[in-house]
Order: sequence, then C-alpha cells, then structure tokens
Amino acid sequence: MRIGHLELPVRDPLAARAFYVEVLGFRHEETQGGRYVWLSLDGRPLLLNPDHAPREAPFRESPNLVLYTEELEARAAELRARGLALEGKPPCFRFRDPDGNWFQLVDPRGDHSGA
Repeated sequence: MRIGHLELPVRDPLAARAFYVEVLGFRHEETQGGRYVWLSLDGRPLLLNPDHAPREAPFRESPNLVLYTEELEARAAELRARGLALEGKPPCFRFRDPDGNWFQLVDPRGDHSGA
C-alpha cells in the first residue's frame, strides 16, 4: 500500500484553482469533467473536490495541510504580499484557503512543540 493523493473539499474547484496556483504556487495538472481540478506541489498530487462540502472548523479540530519551507520568513512575506492573512509565529504560521481549509507553513527544522 502507498499514499495516492490528497483531496480537499472546495465549493468551486475552478475558482479555487486560482488561489492554489497564483497564491500558493501549485501547478495545475488537469481538470476532469469541468469539476475536478488536479494540482501538484513538489511532485505530490492534490485533488480539489466539489463533492464534499467544506467544513469550517477551528484549527485544532480540523485536518490541515502542512507546507514545509526552510525560508519561512521569506515565504510568509510573499504570501502576505499576495493578500494572505497568516496567524501564528515562527516556526509555524497557519492560514485558511477561501473555502476554510486549514494550512500550516512550517520550517521543518524548527521546534514545533508549541505550534
């Protein structure tokens, strides 16, 4: 067995694609049937899926996608310049996509005991 891909619930995958590509830097791979958007980042596939309604939950009660960078402050500044509101402080920032899915931006070398 191996992990295949990650699926995130979004209201409108075609609209969500702009956020993932333009703000987060994902690569658009393909759109299937006009509703399923396949993206990738660092060779890992992500499917934006309209079939499950997004659930806006508090950070501690929600799954979240963790993005690693060893250039945390520079990446955080880039995301803020693109209009993204970040919460937290180094070594771990957190934010939501337009559909309410939680993300973390993390320096994998940092101490995450208080994140």
